Amino acid sequence: MKVTVCQLSNDTSQLEKAWEELVFHCRAEQSELVLLPEMPFYPWIAHQEVVNEVEKQVAIDAHEQWIRRFDELGDAIVAYSKPEMVEGKFLNTACIWTRALGHQPVHSKCFFPEEAGFYEETWFDRGEETFELIEVNGMKIGFLLCTEIWFTQYTRAYGQEGIDFLLVPRATGHSSVDQWVRCGQTSAVIGGCYCLSANRSGVGVADFQWGGNGWIAQPEDGQLLGITTDQAPFLTLDLSLEKTKAAKVEYPVYVRE
Repeated sequence: MKVTVCQLSNDTSQLEKAWEELVFHCRAEQSELVLLPEMPFYPWIAHQEVVNEVEKQVAIDAHEQWIRRFDELGDAIVAYSKPEMVEGKFLNTACIWTRALGHQPVHSKCFFPEEAGFYEETWFDRGEETFELIEVNGMKIGFLLCTEIWFTQYTRAYGQEGIDFLLVPRATGHSSVDQWVRCGQTSAVIGGCYCLSANRSGVGVADFQWGGNGWIAQPEDGQLLGITTDQAPFLTLDLSLEKTKAAKVEYPVYVRE
């Protein structure tokens, strides 16, 4: 299974060029699964303490326009999150797109930070605290959206359910990159799965430095198989699902509560 993770600029003026380069990369590598960052198609809106209802809609519209272009990535499954309004609630929802079935919502984010630059509790409504796998082309896929990766009980539950790929779209800063990567590696061990992450990069409001560093970590030992950088913003690896199957009968996944 050829999987691709990436980092994409928070600056929408650079997004068109980055997208064209990602399309070229994915087609050249014949990617089968592509993971995008958290809400990647509009600058980060939750840096403000006061909610702007107009900007909410602008962010929604920007994402709806961009996701129409996923077929440019070839026949890959595309995993991403987007802002959306559902029954009066402003949600950050993780989705899977396939050419055959289109866009399928999987999970809406339910755990949020509330601090300078990340006033997500203020901006977003909580999704239901449900974490369910989706099966696509014989693969079991689960999402933890950014902050949710720290709630490792859900990673463990995914492992018990046979997850193959734990997908972690992020919007995290440069100063905390190392701890996020370590958490991703640990999650691969806990879930007996490949842990994949994609992140924003570049500069945000008030010169905030986004972290980039999408990653791929493997099951059993959590070894970091690769990480994106400013110089190499896309990473594609050919991964074996046999490793995820083998990990399910190894420690600590086999341990029952």
